[in-house]
Amino acid sequence: MRSEGGEHIVGDSDRGSRKRQLNLTSRERKKRMRYSNHDPDLQQFNIVCNHKNNPNLQCGHVGRDDVMKLRETFYKNPNKLIQDGILASCIKLNIPKRQRSRKLDGKSHSFSVKYYVYINRETLQVCQKFIMAVYNVGQRRLNTICKKLQSGDEVIKENRGGDTRTSKFVEKLNAVKSFISQLQGNESHYGRKKSRRIYVSSEYNISVLWQLYNKNSPDSLKVNYKYFSRVFNKYFNIGFGSPATDICSYCVRTQTKIGISKSSSEKQKLSTELKVHKFRASQFYKLMKAEEPNTISYCFDLQQVQVLPKIPIQEAFYAQQLSLYFFCITKVNCQKPIFYTWMEHQAGRGATEISSAIIDFLKKSEFPENSTKIRFFADGCGGQNKNSHVIHALMFWLHKLSDEKMTEIEIIFPIRGHSYLPADRVFGRIEKVLRSHSTIKTPDRYWDIYTKVGEVRRLGSDWNLLDIKHMLLWLKKVNGISSSRRFFIKKTVNTNNIVVKSEVLYRSTDETKKFQSLLKPRARFDQVNLPELSLGHTLKKKKIDSLKTLLESLSGKDWYNDPELEWFFPILTAYCEDGETVAEENQECECTDMEEVNFI
Repeated sequence: MRSEGGEHIVGDSDRGSRKRQLNLTSRERKKRMRYSNHDPDLQQFNIVCNHKNNPNLQCGHVGRDDVMKLRETFYKNPNKLIQDGILASCIKLNIPKRQRSRKLDGKSHSFSVKYYVYINRETLQVCQKFIMAVYNVGQRRLNTICKKLQSGDEVIKENRGGDTRTSKFVEKLNAVKSFISQLQGNESHYGRKKSRRIYVSSEYNISVLWQLYNKNSPDSLKVNYKYFSRVFNKYFNIGFGSPATDICSYCVRTQTKIGISKSSSEKQKLSTELKVHKFRASQFYKLMKAEEPNTISYCFDLQQVQVLPKIPIQEAFYAQQLSLYFFCITKVNCQKPIFYTWMEHQAGRGATEISSAIIDFLKKSEFPENSTKIRFFADGCGGQNKNSHVIHALMFWLHKLSDEKMTEIEIIFPIRGHSYLPADRVFGRIEKVLRSHSTIKTPDRYWDIYTKVGEVRRLGSDWNLLDIKHMLLWLKKVNGISSSRRFFIKKTVNTNNIVVKSEVLYRSTDETKKFQSLLKPRARFDQVNLPELSLGHTLKKKKIDSLKTLLESLSGKDWYNDPELEWFFPILTAYCEDGETVAEENQECECTDMEEVNFI
């Protein structure tokens, strides 16, 4: 159940517990050992009775294999109550038909007992000693079970020990549970799948909630921290969120409007729009999860910039450092990621670099024989992923470099703010390793770390930069690219041309949109070519001066004699520019929200 603002009410959802389900304390371990099988091979088992030829008792008809099966079933669950239930099924009580005492002062028996074992759907009567030997139990335990059965207890219950304190704290327990149930939270922002756990604001923790509870409770219901924490962990599955920095602005704006709105009809309208928006966002992940026949799916994304040198000194916080870029292409199951890497002095981080890496990936990949279609999932960063140059690059590969069996490429972009991709999971594994390295002075060290997660391809040695924008001589840009979510790139029937179609929605198609050619008038796709670009990207003089100052702080004025820093020297001298350089085409991500369309 949700509140009007779309938040989860903690007490209205059965979301499990934070507590570990199996609590094997020292006491529990001893109890399990007490009711476990200590002789599974029957090395200590001996026939303790002489009823081989007795017509009423079939103890001699039970072999060692049968005993082993009976004991294995009995000790399968080391729980006394379950085992007592098995023993109770082997016991049958009878009321004596006549009472007599063999002793003058003897007591009369209130019932007689017969014991049975069940082997291969056959019931065999045995003696008490044999039952005790088979299940390795004592006579006292059998007598206790017989007394419980004689008193009319159909289900064996445990009367030893027990909880004598809970009843004293019922009111406090209910008060604490009621307080926690009124908390409001949300599901994980970074989860692609529904989770039973919900998260309350990062401003809270168990201690803060405990203080709030005691502050608003009478003295008779106040509890200590340990008791509050135990209830919180045992009865609820609640986490404390971390401040997110990439939340969808439309979601935040709509939730704010819902909170300040005084009109119930307006709140209802805004809540409906928010649900539709989130439902549309979820369609992206459903498409990613769906498996289409003869289709292989990939995801690509550019990681946040890594810096060189990475050092823990204070000056590094204010200094400008050399950037190292990593572009990841991986399967949607996060297996076998490939990292395309280059440095700031080699190239920028725009559409040219991204498109060149994608073409290299497609050229070197071996696809399954039955694959006819490739799907790509990527975030909607306009300067890197979602632009005409990437579309042109995919068209070029499909026409010039792909096999004849490959006929279509589809590229799908999520709604901004709802773009947690498989590549982000790969980056999370990398960043977890990088946090344990406080100092990294060379790019080789970065490459060694990334190699532990996937394959690393370095610009200049493993792949080359292509002049993607050169194709603008023959190809037109894609119209309406910012409002589109899906792009379909297909070969024509005669394979002499490539056509493109864009869609605004994930699930439905616009019948008015048709596949179109991007070729300019009098241009043919056979004429399109991609020359290589020479490497080299100038650095700002301000950055170079800042880097030199940082290196001097790290290793002194002769820093260029340091074996781990000497590689900086040719870069800082060869790629210097006095003026301010203009970035190639590093547009920001889609920072302006489109007007929401309330259909899917």
